[in-house]
Amino acid sequence: MAAKGKTSKNTEKNLGFGKLNFILLAVGLGMIVIGYIFLAIGDITIAPILLVLGYCGVLPAAILVHKRNGSGAQSSES
Repeated sequence: MAAKGKTSKNTEKNLGFGKLNFILLAVGLGMIVIGYIFLAIGDITIAPILLVLGYCGVLPAAILVHKRNGSGAQSSES
């Protein structure tokens, strides 16, 4: 049982999808939804800007950004 809990902790550590990632994901999805709303209204100036920034800027940033530790890449726990 103890090994299972330890594996779960290590899996959470390796995924690295933290609070900042979820915030960026929500902002990106919000930008995309607002972009489609502007597109439905007929605004062809702001809609493409929001959609491109959402799809090509914020969503990839939400996936790629991770918190860096000063302790290095490997953990001292075994």
